[in-house]
Order: sequence, then structure tokens, then C-alpha cells
Amino acid sequence: MPATRPEREPPQIRVPFFLAAAAAWSWRLLVAGAGLTLVVFVVVQLYVVVVPVVLALFFAAVLEPLASRLRRRGWKPALAAAAVFLATLVVLALIVSWIGTSVAGQFEDLGQEVDQGVEEVKEQLQRKPFNLSPERIEQLQDDLVKGVQPGGTGLTARVAKRARAATEVAGGVVLFLFTLFFLIKDGHWIADWFRERVPQAYRDDAVSLVSRARRIMRQYVVATALTGFIDGVLIAVALLVLGVPLVLPLAVLTFLGGFFPIVGATLAGLVAALVALVSGGLTSALIVVGVTIAIQQIEGNLLQPLILERAVRLHPLVTVWAVGAGLLVAGLVGAFLSVPLVAIAAAWVNYYRTRDDPPPPGPEEPVVPSPEGLAAATP
Repeated sequence: MPATRPEREPPQIRVPFFLAAAAAWSWRLLVAGAGLTLVVFVVVQLYVVVVPVVLALFFAAVLEPLASRLRRRGWKPALAAAAVFLATLVVLALIVSWIGTSVAGQFEDLGQEVDQGVEEVKEQLQRKPFNLSPERIEQLQDDLVKGVQPGGTGLTARVAKRARAATEVAGGVVLFLFTLFFLIKDGHWIADWFRERVPQAYRDDAVSLVSRARRIMRQYVVATALTGFIDGVLIAVALLVLGVPLVLPLAVLTFLGGFFPIVGATLAGLVAALVALVSGGLTSALIVVGVTIAIQQIEGNLLQPLILERAVRLHPLVTVWAVGAGLLVAGLVGAFLSVPLVAIAAAWVNYYRTRDDPPPPGPEEPVVPSPEGLAAATP
């Protein structure tokens, strides 16, 4: 019987290291992206509930420490929370009342000035060096309006949409106030409840992540309001010097625009430039544009480094991307929340990146030789 020849094993295919690493990263990124997409989808579907709760978390990060001080002085939790909550509502009511009585009427004049400024811009576009025809300008304006106009052209659809929006806003305000009060009153108990239910192995990480997020939320709200106020004062002084009318509504608009980093200040500056174009001509409008750019440089290079911690500050390009994405996903509320949420995510990533790093070396201590070493070194 002839001897059978052993079967030859098929040659093994060696996958290059970079291809194997790319494949390993690819499926992980796909799974993570699918999970993130699912979370975003759920949040968007439940935005009527999610947005008031998130806003309440931001404001509670600012107000809860005030209630904690009152509790440390012997106040009962409910009384301390009620005092801080009612004081905040009174301040907000006074601000809204002042805007309604002093500024609201001027906003109508501001709208007329902006319309006149837009017409003057159209006239400038028809002259050299642009030489655009009136038909082309109207087409560009129609395309711009259609791009920002919400859907639903019928009267019934618009009325139903506005009624639904009004109902959602009213319900959101009630949920926001309800959540804010109980976060101020029982925030420390809620934090302890969640901490006790986190497994022991992950408890320290959870506490660190929550504390970083809370600090970023508190700093962002306070710093945004403060920088917006300073920007409003600076633009008001500049407009008074230039003799531009409607200084007060433009200053209020600049303050409100400060809550939408870079984008809000830019839009407020454009409105001020249009008003200056109507009242003082092209030279005045260009000066206002230059003043707006200078104020933004002061804010980015002086105010933010002084007010914000390094962990909260983001690169301007990242800020613009975040504001744009938030505006597309959730409108003005998304534009406001996008920047601090990105800052929180960056802080969490940095925490896990540096968690296992050795502590920085301290100052070197002088070496004291032992008596035996001194005796051995003596000739």
C-alpha cells in the first residue's frame, strides 16, 4: 500500500498591523456612533422634557451654593431654597419689566432702522463694484428667507404650529421652575442618592465627573452673563460717542447675544452696523464693525481668560461648530447649551486621559547625609 502524502496546510494570511488596527477601531467607532445617534434621537424626541431639565441643572449649579450657605447658617432646607428661588424670580421679573417698559417700544424703531439699513445695502450692491441687478438681489433675498423660514405654508398649519409651540413653551417653563426649585432644595440629597447607587469601583470617577460638569455649568452661566453685560456696556459707549441712535436696545441685544458665543455677538454687531449705516452713513457703519471686532478681541483675549477656567474655554473654531450644530438640532436653546456641553465632554475626556498619570513632582528635598556617610567621606 503506497504511503499517503501528508496534506499541506494552507498558508496563513498575515494582515498588516495598520489594517488590523484600523478594523478594530472601525467597528468600535461604528458601535459608539450608533449609540450616540440613538441617544441624540431620543433627546430630540423628548426635547420638551429634556431642555427644561437641562436648563434647570445649569441654573441650579449657580443657585444651589447660595442655598447651601443659608443652610450652613441654620436655615431649614425648604426655607433656604424658597428664599433663593423667590429672590431669583423677583430679579428676573424686574429685568423683564424694565426691558418691557423701557426697551420694548424702541425695538420697533430698531426694526424699522434695520429695514432701512437693508434697503441701503441693496442700493450699494447695485452700484460698483458689485453691479447686481434688482432681480438678482430679490432672488438672493427670497432664497435666504426660504432657507430660514419654517415649513407649513397654510394658515391652518401655521396657527396649529404656533399653538403647539405656545403650549410647549408654557409647559416647559412650569417644568423648569418646578425642577429648579427641587434641585436647589434637595440637590445635595439627590447627589448622595445617585452616588450610593454607583458601584464602588466607579464611584470616585462618577463623583469627579459630576463635580467637573457642575463647575463648568456654574462658571459658564456666570461668565456668559458677565461678559455679555461688559460687551453691552462697551458697545453702548461706542454708539454714544458715534451718535448712533437706539443705544439702549442695541446694548440689550448685545447682552442677549453674548449667550450665543461668537455668533450672537456678530449678529448683534451687524444690527448695530445697519442702524449706523442709516443714521451716519457708510463710514459710521464701518467704524461700528471695527468696534464690534475689537470688543470680540477684548472678550476672547482678556475677559474669558480672566473669568473662565482653562477647562471651560474652547477654541473659537470649536465654538462656532458647536453653536451651529446646536442651532440646527434644537434652535436657540441648542445654540446656548451646545458650548458648555462640548466643554463638559472635553473635560471628561481629559479626565480619563490624565487619570492614571503620575502626580507632578514636588520640590526636591535636600539630602541629609547620615553620620556613617560623613565618617566614610572624611579622610
